[in-house]
Amino acid sequence: MTLQERLHQLVAALPSDDSAIVITRADLIILLGEVAPDDTTHDLTVEEVAQETGRAPSTVRGWLLEEGGLQGYKLNGRDWRIPQRALRDYLSQPSKRSNRQKPAIGSDISDWRTIGTGTT
Repeated sequence: MTLQERLHQLVAALPSDDSAIVITRADLIILLGEVAPDDTTHDLTVEEVAQETGRAPSTVRGWLLEEGGLQGYKLNGRDWRIPQRALRDYLSQPSKRSNRQKPAIGSDISDWRTIGTGTT
């Protein structure tokens, strides 16, 4: 199926009224299931990834530094570069950030006073 045929399919799937939709470039690439010719040679900067995902550059850097996070490399040991496939893979995996420990409900803040005093 050609790119034009796939685009026609996507347009046909949209609502028939005049409502608008918003889709990021990364999502469009995933939906099309194809990579544009220039995507294979152009790795993204932190700022480009931030713009495409709607996140802050500091958040993208955090993704790069977390264990099992976004895969990238440093160009000349300084500036991050992220391959387009690595970004697609990272965005398609379930979020690990939702598994963080949450404080127990009903915790009493005064409990800290009993620690180390021998009283319970």
